[in-house]
Amino acid sequence: MAITKNTRVTGTRLGLTFDGVDYYSDIGKFELTPSTSDKDIVTFADAAAGSAAAWTLKLTAIISFDPAAFWGWVWEHAGETVGFILAPLGNREASEKAPHFTGKVKIGTKPGLSSEAGDTKGATFEAEWDVEGEPEKVTTGSTMGTGSMEDAPKPSSTGVGK
Repeated sequence: MAITKNTRVTGTRLGLTFDGVDYYSDIGKFELTPSTSDKDIVTFADAAAGSAAAWTLKLTAIISFDPAAFWGWVWEHAGETVGFILAPLGNREASEKAPHFTGKVKIGTKPGLSSEAGDTKGATFEAEWDVEGEPEKVTTGSTMGTGSMEDAPKPSSTGVGK
């Protein structure tokens, strides 16, 4: 009997789009997670509305003041609700084996600033945003915009992208 080796999600590729712009290059960590309701009582209206789980999108990203940086985009859009597309495998085309997850998040407060003497890795910030309803798992079609990992330069033996 053959053993099936399933594809793992690894920390080498990502697509994460907000309002049609992919910010994968600024993201160091992501979590799209449900949590159970902390209400003392679930009403019939709550139950009729569907899942009792509240979803959040947690991110760790670099602090950069470059004009196209994620940090600045978050600063400018704090408090807004925006669409997102998460491609954990960095693929532009969603499939059964490489799905995308879509939804809307409410961007929280403006991102903070921090740095540490002698830090050569660079400063980061964390964000935790509420997802409206449940994210949708998409298994067909092209949902990613330009800038996904598939557009990134491919390493070559000379160290220069192709």
